[in-house]
Amino acid sequence: MGILGWIGASLVFRLFGQYILVGPGLAYVVALVVGGVAASAVALLAARLFCEPGKSARFAAGVVMPGLLGDAAATLAFARVFPEIPPEYDVLFAAMMLWGYGVILAVLILFGDKVVRT
Repeated sequence: MGILGWIGASLVFRLFGQYILVGPGLAYVVALVVGGVAASAVALLAARLFCEPGKSARFAAGVVMPGLLGDAAATLAFARVFPEIPPEYDVLFAAMMLWGYGVILAVLILFGDKVVRT
């Protein structure tokens, strides 16, 4: 599940990253909030569909860890992986990804067991 989410998010940034990472400022903060809410909704839906009762923390780790590792590698090779995004935005990308994975992890740990089907 986590690897598919990371591949999907990487493709979105590969294709549309120059429109998402527009630089620091209000637009970046709005993207963080909107992205966090969207990621949380998708994570809770995935927990509802695929997670077993009482295992939401393990499910959360399985969702978040592949993305953290994959994005660490993508950030190191930022200019090659995301050629349409200015290379100096690598820090904004890393911060956005860390924020997103933190929000997903927190939401799944706090609310995951409440949405899992019994």
